[in-house]
Amino acid sequence: MNIAKTADVNLPLTITEVGKLIRNNLLTSPSLVKHYLDRIETLNPTLNAFITVTENQALQTAAILDAELKAGKDRGKLHGIPIVIKDNIDTSGIATTVGSKIFRDRIPDSNATIIDKLRSAGAILLGKTNLSELAADVSGRNIFFGDTHNAWKQNHSPGGSSSGTASAIAAHLCLGGIGSDTGGSIRIPASWSGIVGLRPTYGSINLNGVFPRVPSFDTVGPMANCVEDAIILWNAIANSDKISLSATQLNGLRLATIKNYSFRGVDPEVAEAIYRSITLLKKLQAEIVNIEVPFLEKEFDVEIYNTICNYEFYQILQHYIGNPDNFGEKVRKDLEKGMKITQSAYEKAQEIKRSQTAKFLEIFTQIDALLVPTTPTVAPLLTADRKIFQFSRRFILPFSFTGVPAISVPCGFSQNSLPIGLQIIGPPSAEAVILKVAAALEKAIA
Repeated sequence: MNIAKTADVNLPLTITEVGKLIRNNLLTSPSLVKHYLDRIETLNPTLNAFITVTENQALQTAAILDAELKAGKDRGKLHGIPIVIKDNIDTSGIATTVGSKIFRDRIPDSNATIIDKLRSAGAILLGKTNLSELAADVSGRNIFFGDTHNAWKQNHSPGGSSSGTASAIAAHLCLGGIGSDTGGSIRIPASWSGIVGLRPTYGSINLNGVFPRVPSFDTVGPMANCVEDAIILWNAIANSDKISLSATQLNGLRLATIKNYSFRGVDPEVAEAIYRSITLLKKLQAEIVNIEVPFLEKEFDVEIYNTICNYEFYQILQHYIGNPDNFGEKVRKDLEKGMKITQSAYEKAQEIKRSQTAKFLEIFTQIDALLVPTTPTVAPLLTADRKIFQFSRRFILPFSFTGVPAISVPCGFSQNSLPIGLQIIGPPSAEAVILKVAAALEKAIA
């Protein structure tokens, strides 16, 4: 069943268009929330996108926000808009399980900072979305809360670890959401679920109240049906100046593919979609160049990333490791690896990270952004071998490692009707640039 194509044709699919209906008194927030709650009730048993649905709270909040708008108080573009939150982000009085057995009954007594920001902007929380255990896997599998399923083809992976947020958005169970991205957990599910997903610059968003996975790489970011909606969500949670887009021509921007990297080991259908996207970007007056990036071609060592990742993961969870039944196989193995890593090995890995990042960032003196596939393949089967899921991160991990902003934007479909994503990567704090490129491509494809 292609759930992604079952949206109500009478209801717009974007935050901006729904907001217009609300402000023109053609739609109320309570009726909008009820619409999505009905879809969740019907489709979540198939998708398993939610761990917790906050039905009563959502309806109460919608009534309050509707009354505010009628009284002349408008909080902005998110006013009265139903969204979802990944279940590793604290919500006061609402379970935040991190997809884990050990935190199944954890109920925070305060909100994460970004939750307060979203509420202040008028967003309505429909629920907490499913994720891979402790945000530590990209498959969408979870032995404790059940696997999340792809909205396009349910026997395929939606990507992870922000699997529930991606699946809920793709299936039109909400208008947008928030995921977290340590090693691809926003971008991979965005690509495989056919939505937009932004991994912001490392450190650009306050992570207070977000359960840590790997503090050296952790970020949170928006996931949405379109680039404009991602910008609206970004503007609500970011610490930086707000972003707005107007022109969709890309005159003066220099975008680069990477020799011996951008198309190496990529499935032909994915490569074809990326080539088509590059052709469209050329027509929009972007300059496209092909450059050498030694860090990406041969220097990046995934074991350096893994050393930092597993060491920090173990430091966070070491008090729970005494009982192996607390964890699924993937998490247990990662923790066992982390236990064996010495502090000196970790510190050496951090030195290499700093040195390689500084060298890598020099390329942005010559170009504005890089272009690569988000993933080398479309979504595999949920039952696929774990090596396939690890391979899916080959275009992901270097940009987590260096802390730069990256966005996945839909750019086509396979013959099997599975989505394909293009990843656009910029230098630190260049969210506005990569969002502009993504928006221009999105409009050209539409």
